[in-house]
Order: sequence, then structure tokens, then C-alpha cells
Amino acid sequence: MNRTARRGIVPYITAGLFMGMFFLNSLLPARVSAAGYEFDGIGARSVARGGAVIADAADWTAIYWNPANLPGVARQVGLELRAGKMESKDGNSFKNPFTVFSRTKNSPSFVLGSAGGVIPLNLRSAIGFGFYVPIMQGVAFEDTDKLGLYNKFKSEGYAALAVTNVSYASELTGKLSGGAGLDIIYAKLKSKTVNDFAFFPVTSGPDVIKSELDGHGYGLEGVFGLKYKQNEELSYGAVFRTGSKFDIKGDASATHSNGLLPDERSDFTLHFKHPPTSGAGFAWKIKKALTLTGDITQTWWKGFSNKTTYDTPGPRVLKSSANTYKWVNSVKFRAGALWNYDQRTDFLFGYAFDTPAIDKNSIDFSTAIDVPMHRFSAAATRKFGSLDWTLGALAGGGSRKAGGVHYSVKGWYVMSEVSYRF
Repeated sequence: MNRTARRGIVPYITAGLFMGMFFLNSLLPARVSAAGYEFDGIGARSVARGGAVIADAADWTAIYWNPANLPGVARQVGLELRAGKMESKDGNSFKNPFTVFSRTKNSPSFVLGSAGGVIPLNLRSAIGFGFYVPIMQGVAFEDTDKLGLYNKFKSEGYAALAVTNVSYASELTGKLSGGAGLDIIYAKLKSKTVNDFAFFPVTSGPDVIKSELDGHGYGLEGVFGLKYKQNEELSYGAVFRTGSKFDIKGDASATHSNGLLPDERSDFTLHFKHPPTSGAGFAWKIKKALTLTGDITQTWWKGFSNKTTYDTPGPRVLKSSANTYKWVNSVKFRAGALWNYDQRTDFLFGYAFDTPAIDKNSIDFSTAIDVPMHRFSAAATRKFGSLDWTLGALAGGGSRKAGGVHYSVKGWYVMSEVSYRF
């Protein structure tokens, strides 16, 4: 690639990085929560096909699904937004060592987005870049207890990841393409809890304990993909993300209203594991206007940890803790269909099913309600010259009984994507 071409690419990549930080700052309200624990992916067109596009993501979203799809994609930029609502139910309510609460449902709304672009270098290679938010789990819980110990218990907070990606891909042979990318991962963790005790057992009287935690961290992840085009009708794809291990660092505090216990303040470190993922899929063009796709992916959650270390541990609240999670790897099955109704209109349909990762002792409003999830999706794309506009929707739900407690999640969102070729 010559020097002029390199100078032409830099502004696009720089714009992508700034666009990522803009989205992150605008999409982190405390009352936000993703619909289900496993990420649905990016791009309304791709998500509407159930996310079964590892072998057929021939647009800007290839940076996430499989960078090996980038060669041959037209120069373009894309933007996707989705908004919806979910309801999670925990039959055991919010876990607390002192008492039991009666509120068993949490119903937050959410807004998520992704953006990116593709710059062809020649007929055989291309660079892609983009930004997306794969996880945004939040809690907004307030209740009084059944035993009369609390005047009020209130907990608000969120955990979010934001990913900025730059990828390169090239045709290796006439049938085989390969791609690689780098993910810059930003993790944010913030929470605030108010324990308004009518009677605090430790001090034998009333007390209001306010605790806050705020931290962030950065990590790097590699993305690698292959695509094999057997013929004009059948293609195969595979993708692997390395995952990343890094520390989330910040500060925490706990204050008492009664003055009998000392206030606590400390820096903290949470040893975070962003899990590796792998997947494989096919795309089969059974008719000129109809393409069917299928994928299977795995997220390697095993070994995920909540181990937290406080630099200056406190006597009551800010205590260092070892890992209590026993998560397992999850599997997701995806299927999709693309119907080219005419030269200007496409219809897309999809289904996805994923298995839970969180162990029975860790499911809670304070972490996530993780259940086997069924998702159904559909969308339509209309082409206006160089502009493609997609409008679609996804709905899903599932339930699980673990440790004698019933958990469920259901939700929906509408999604819209605009891409422009130039």
C-alpha cells in the first residue's frame, strides 16, 4: 500500500475511534440493561438473520462476525441503533445477607448502538473499522424487606464493555480469504448501594450505610477469521477471538450514618477475564433470490472471576474477596434466511438459541439473570441508490429453575441500520 493510500485511511480510522467514545459516553445510563446475557451481534441486517452470518457478512459488520468477509465489500460506512425493553424475574429476589426482599421483577429499557466502515485497498484486500457495545448489564432495585430490618434498600449500577476494532483481510487464493483484527476493549464498572437499616444487628440500632464503587480498565483482543467459497452457491466461515485478561481499577467507599463505625475508603482491583469466543458457519444460496445460513458459536466463560482486592480493606464493607463464580462455557445456535425480493428490497429472518453460562449460585439481579434464550428476528432492507436502510425487530425469552428458584428473561427491541456506499 503506497503512502497516499495510507494517508487516506488514517482519517477514517481516527473518526471510528472518536465515534466509539461518543457512543460510549451517550449509552451508559445507570438504568440500562441488555436483553439477555449473550450478545446478539452488530448490524440490523445480520442480527435479523439470527446472527448466522459468519460465512456471509459481506458488509461493514464483518469486523465483528468474521473479518475474512471484508475482501470485495464496497467502500462504505454504517450506523445501527436499537432500543427496547426487557423483564427479568428472580424468584429469590435480591440476595442480601441480612434479610429477604419481595420484589422479584426488574424491567429496564435500553439503547445500544454500533458503527463502522470498510475501505477497499484493491480488489483482493480491505480494511474495516468500527465500534460496538457487546455487554451492558444494569440493575435498578429498590425495596423494603419482609422482616422489618430495613427502611429501604436501594442498589443502582451497571457493568459495560465497549469495543473499538480495526481489521485487515485479503484473498489468499481464488477460494480462500483470511482476516485479522485488533479489538481495543474498554470496561466500565459503577455501582451505588444504600442500606437504610431500621435495626442494624452489628450496632443494635439504626444506620444508613452508603457504598459506592467506580472503576474502569483497558484490554486488547485478537480476532482471526477464514472464509472458503466452494462455489457460487456454498461458502464456509470460521472465526476466533482470543479474549483478554486485564484489571479493572478504581476507588470505593462506604459510610455509616450512626458514627459508631468508621467510614471506609480504598482503591480496588477486579481481575477481569473477557472470554474467548469461536464459531463456524455456512451460507447456502439454494435459489437465485434465497440464501440460507447456519452458525454455531461458543463463548468460553469458564474461569470468569469476581475476585476483588482492596488496597486498604475495611472492617465491614470493603473486604477483599476470592472468586465465587463457577461459570461454564455457553453455546449458541443460529439460523437465518435472506430473500432478495427484488433489486431494491430484501427480507431477512432469523432464529437463535443460547445456553446459560452462570452457575446457579451466582444468578441474581446484582449480576445477571442468565437462562436458556430463544430469539426470533426479522427485518426488511430498502435500497435508495447508494443508501441502504434496514428496519427490523427481535423478541425472545426463556426460563430456568436452579437451586429450587425460578428465573426468567423476556424482552424485545426494534433496530434500524443505515449504510452508505461511496
